[in-house]
Amino acid sequence: MLSSRIFIWQRLARLTPEEVLDVIPLYHPVWADADPADIAFADQHAAHGNFRNWARLTAHTHTALTRTGRVRADQEVLRWAFSRLGPTG
Repeated sequence: MLSSRIFIWQRLARLTPEEVLDVIPLYHPVWADADPADIAFADQHAAHGNFRNWARLTAHTHTALTRTGRVRADQEVLRWAFSRLGPTG
């Protein structure tokens, strides 16, 4: 039923590591001031170049920053966010 309602299916390729470093800081303020090494760490361990994964990770990272009062995501915050993603994250 769904396929009959879709005019054109779009397939999106994963972002390359270079694209991640270019695009993700522009995607959300959480990543604007993040260390590029931490963005690469997040991509390698959780997002894998997938924008849907980045959206989920961003939401959890934002929650962590809000709860802790921190202003910047670091590897400690990211590890907490990874733990919220579950086995498919």
